[in-house]
Amino acid sequence: MKKLLSLSAALFALTLFNTANAEVIGVVDFDKIVDNYSKVKTVSNEISDKYTEIQRYSLDKEREYKKLSTPLERKNFEEATAKELAKKQEAYLKLKEKKEAEIDAAIKNAIKQVAISNKIDTVVEKTVIFFGGIDITDKVVKALNTPSSK
Repeated sequence: MKKLLSLSAALFALTLFNTANAEVIGVVDFDKIVDNYSKVKTVSNEISDKYTEIQRYSLDKEREYKKLSTPLERKNFEEATAKELAKKQEAYLKLKEKKEAEIDAAIKNAIKQVAISNKIDTVVEKTVIFFGGIDITDKVVKALNTPSSK
């Protein structure tokens, strides 16, 4: 009986210790953050404009190509146009990658800052948790959209 009581006391103490050291878990709805972060809309428009510029370039070059009469002119034109188009596409992809990385870094930084200021130990995507956690999504969106975060 004494062993049972001491085992119960030990389990009780362990439970108290674990409760005192329990991590505070925060959750975020990443899609909601992206949808409501004003810089995402700006960057999306910038990337879209760059893509439209490439499409316009291709259409203009297609019209120019149709006006050429000799096979040699067409071949030279195709080669020059292909090189220029490749440069434009590469620049587009680099811009897109850079801007997406900036957005991702800003969101992660805002999540970290909100978590620290709210004494949250761990933050996970809302979709991976069934129950519990403190939703900090709105606080993260607010932090991202304040002038000091930009």
